[in-house]
Amino acid sequence: MELLKDGDIEIISDGVGDILEKIGFFCENKEIIKALESAGALADAQKEWTVKLPRAMIKRFVETLRQEDKSGWGSKLKGGNEDVIYSGYHPYTPSSGFKAPPLPYLFHNLSSFYYDDERGERRPGNSADFITLIRLADMVHPEQGAGHALNLREVPPPVEPLEAAKLLIQYSHYPRGVYIHDVRQIDYVREIQSAAGIDDPYFPWLANICCNSPLKIDRVVAERLIYMIRSGLYPIKVAAMPVAGVNMPVTVGGAVALMAAEFLMVWLIARVMGSAMPLVGMPITATMDMTSGAVNFTAFDAAARRFAVCEFIRKWTGVQLSPGPGEWTPTKTPGLYCTLEKAYFAMMAAAFTGHHPEIGVGHIDAGLSISPAQYLLDYDFTKGLRFLEPMDISRASLGLEALQDVGFGFKDNFLAHEHTISHMRSALWFPLCFSRNGYSPEIEKTALQEARKRVQDLVARHQAPEKGKDRLDQIDRIIQRAKTELCN
Repeated sequence: MELLKDGDIEIISDGVGDILEKIGFFCENKEIIKALESAGALADAQKEWTVKLPRAMIKRFVETLRQEDKSGWGSKLKGGNEDVIYSGYHPYTPSSGFKAPPLPYLFHNLSSFYYDDERGERRPGNSADFITLIRLADMVHPEQGAGHALNLREVPPPVEPLEAAKLLIQYSHYPRGVYIHDVRQIDYVREIQSAAGIDDPYFPWLANICCNSPLKIDRVVAERLIYMIRSGLYPIKVAAMPVAGVNMPVTVGGAVALMAAEFLMVWLIARVMGSAMPLVGMPITATMDMTSGAVNFTAFDAAARRFAVCEFIRKWTGVQLSPGPGEWTPTKTPGLYCTLEKAYFAMMAAAFTGHHPEIGVGHIDAGLSISPAQYLLDYDFTKGLRFLEPMDISRASLGLEALQDVGFGFKDNFLAHEHTISHMRSALWFPLCFSRNGYSPEIEKTALQEARKRVQDLVARHQAPEKGKDRLDQIDRIIQRAKTELCN
């Protein structure tokens, strides 16, 4: 499905040219500014840190992007970057039939708040709640490991990823690392992983490059972009989270033009600074309810902007973007409705992009909070989507002998037949928590009770690894030094 007409591409691309030629781009980093100037950008004498792009330069770069061979980009992505939910990568070869999204796992799905399912209340994330999520991850998906799923709000921000790394090492059998915003944190995280004997280049996981809309990146983001370019580990992953009518135009055309200008500028910086890594991105734009001030990332008007910018950039530059997963719906309490709301957005994304993204990893309240019970509901629902994939049909699967035994069904039926008993576990959906009986307040209550019960059981049965305990003192010393050096 498409939202834009051929003539729309020309109008919007001309608008992007106007934006970058007349307004320019603010970047608080001298090295990047010099690299852009060397490539033909013009410094704005009236505005420090601002460059403008001549139309000819924009045209050349877009044509270069169109000519790049993107067929092998997927094979270059490692360590989780190949997953749509994390980097914004979108497959360039669509599957021949429906492909169920991968089962969700608690990687670096960073939330600011934790939803206590037992008490029915939201609170700032803390270490105890993060330990619960680590234990849950270790039990539900041990092969995927556990990552930085919650902010520790009681810890000073400069050392928060370091404290999170310590907890992961202490409680997870497969610690996947932490989310890095400030590159000054990386050396300390490297020391911690070395002390723990972890050999993983992605243990310090670099956050996406998110422009401070409109049209700027600050010092910390610029330094992260430079590190991303030089490391060669990551795609040039850009995210956009502007709100229509607040920090971007309220119209679809204006929103698309602004976001496209921001994506184009970050990718241009990467190319002029020598990166040949894949270019990826995730526009997670929102709209604000003008009557209440509430922000919504998955409403129909927000979805239109997200799908439209993906379509425009694909047609203009040949680069595929992901509109993101079904996650970040506005529902503020966990339950079946929240999962279905996520599934509906993911279904719309599949219709407009040809690829079904992930459903969700337990987020509620537009991604601000994470609920363990909601995570199990999302996981349970996603697991059922495998039944929609192309299936193997063989003569043996027809059950002809069973059909002969039952005949016309005057005396027997298939309910107690051996064929049904032997195949029902593989042929039928048996959700653990989710209800397949429709919706009612009673069904909702039962599903949540079952999800909470399973979370309690899984967390209670988890046993922390013995390995690494003797290294915690060394890790504490690294964190204390970082507090002194990073927190003044």
